[in-house]
Amino acid sequence: MRYVSLLALGIMVSPSAFAIEPIPKESGVSGFVNIGAGVTSVESNSLAKFGSANIGNATLDSLDQTADTRTVGIPVVGLELAYTFADTRTQIFFGNQLEDYIRFDFSARAGIRQEIGKAGIIGASFLQTPLPTEVWEDPFLTGSDRSKTDRTSDGYRLIWDNIYGTGLELRYSAREVDIDRERSGESLGLSDAELALLNRNGDSSRFTAQYTVSYDRMKHIVTPAVAYFEQDSDGNAMAYDGMSFSVNYIYRMDNRWRFVTNASFGFIEFNEENPVFDTKADGDRFGVSFTAFYAQPFGWKGWLANAGVVWFDEDSDVNFYDSSVSLLNAGLLYRF
Repeated sequence: MRYVSLLALGIMVSPSAFAIEPIPKESGVSGFVNIGAGVTSVESNSLAKFGSANIGNATLDSLDQTADTRTVGIPVVGLELAYTFADTRTQIFFGNQLEDYIRFDFSARAGIRQEIGKAGIIGASFLQTPLPTEVWEDPFLTGSDRSKTDRTSDGYRLIWDNIYGTGLELRYSAREVDIDRERSGESLGLSDAELALLNRNGDSSRFTAQYTVSYDRMKHIVTPAVAYFEQDSDGNAMAYDGMSFSVNYIYRMDNRWRFVTNASFGFIEFNEENPVFDTKADGDRFGVSFTAFYAQPFGWKGWLANAGVVWFDEDSDVNFYDSSVSLLNAGLLYRF
């Protein structure tokens, strides 16, 4: 249902910190690599493991139990490798695009970007879950250890940026969500019809429109965004749709310092009542993030030192699904 991992964090918390990077004027290899680390605190009854970090509590005493907060260290690594064909204004890429990495969206992707004259830049890419994510086979099991199972979320994304020379960007993504062993509610003695309502497998999609404006010679860059998202789960009690509203602000203090701030609010509405709690698990989502970049630390050309903080909270009508994530991270990013 709710998977408060850093992948979800990147999608829900913040809009794009940068518009799509312009396609280079010369042919050749380009990209970036970031090496860093972070400390994250997670409160979730649904998420069990992200990467090598165990997140959730294996045992619940009751379904009224609020999730405990778990604090773990994690690597924060990003990489993109791209090749540009300058004559045709085409670029192929693999990894995390820079604007996505800064947004804490670590989905691995391989794709193509094409400049189409005055119409802007269009792009298409395949999305893949980069780090193993595990949830609970039956998240409602109480009194004994819950078992973990893999969750994958792969799909594709389409982008149209710099539309006819404006700051408008449109994004659409679609993913197939697969729970390896889906056993939600089997411990509760529910009917077959009720168990079917809890099936978390299905498809998700998201459409985002954002517009970037700048002033004072690019010293200030503001990007408001609105997004509509839908989770078309096989179980109607797990299916929902919603909207989010967000704004991104970039402040360039000088040639070396850049500060990126994001804030967002969203809401979700479910299709049917959850048979475990006899009510819909509608909720609100809030998030803020702040990242600072410092160019050429120690005189290193091409490098950016960076540090950031993120906070995300989801307040559900069902306390079992209340969740939150906070993250402190720091790293070194090299662009080539």
